[in-house]
Parts: sequence; C-alpha cells; structure tokens
Amino acid sequence: LFRDRPCCLFVYQVLHQFVRHESEVASSFVLERSLNRVQLLGRVGQDPVLRQAEGKNPVTIFSLATNEMWRSGESEEYQMGDISQKTTWHRISVFRPGLRDVAYQYVKKGSRIYVEGKIDYGEYMDKNNVRRQATTIIAGKNLVIITVFFFFKLDGTVGFV
Repeated sequence: LFRDRPCCLFVYQVLHQFVRHESEVASSFVLERSLNRVQLLGRVGQDPVLRQAEGKNPVTIFSLATNEMWRSGESEEYQMGDISQKTTWHRISVFRPGLRDVAYQYVKKGSRIYVEGKIDYGEYMDKNNVRRQATTIIAGKNLVIITVFFFFKLDGTVGFV
C-alpha cells in the first residue's frame, strides 16, 4: 500500500483529513470534505463601502487588484524580452462583524492588502430588472493591511494612509 512509502505518507495524511468513510450504516456511503479557499495580495481600488439591505447583515465591500507579470521573448533566462502584465479585479465582501468594521475604517484606496477567504458565485437583479452574475470573495478571518503610514495632522490628531 502507498501509505508505507515515506514519500507518499504526507499525501495520504492530507487526503485522509478530507475523506471520511462511514460504514456503520446499512448502506455504506462516503462523506467528502471539500476546500474553497482564496488568498489574494493586491491593492485596493476604491475606498470601502458599508452596505446593509433591509433584514440582512451589514457588509463592507471594496475592490482589490492583483497583477500577474511575465516576460515574453525567447531568452527568458537572460531577462531579455518585453514585460507583460495583466490586472484582475476582485470584489471583496467582509461580513464578520469585527473585521467588517476594521476594514471599513482603515482600508483605503491604494492600500496593499492580504485577504484570505472563499469564492462565491451568485446572482442579483440590477436596476433594470436584469439578472446578473456576480463573483465575490468572502473574506474570512484574515485581512491584513500591509502598508499603513501614520502621520500627524496640524490639529494634533493621527491620520492613516
């Protein structure tokens, strides 16, 4: 069995965490765990907005840009060729009460942010009653503002950039 090989032991342990076999029931079945995790590091494209629909929990929403860069050309090992870049925009939604308030207060346009969360696909009706698709990253426990600069204002208060 592959569990006896040291190189495969790690893979077995990881897979064993996500698959649980239940055989005590008359009809045997398998319950599988799954994973929906996203990690993003990028810059905020707009100041966060705090929204609350009637009868629903409030949410802080902002956009996050991630960049992918690559060098095109035949001689990549000598760092020759043109540099190409693709920017992808992500919609970040923060529902967790403490994190939601911190994100709304301290995240600003241009901030460098690290977000862990899950991806969610949904639908909504726009102003013209047209059904639209939406992809959202739902922030989990970790949202880190990487660059925060403090400065003192003339009135003696502290500001953040």
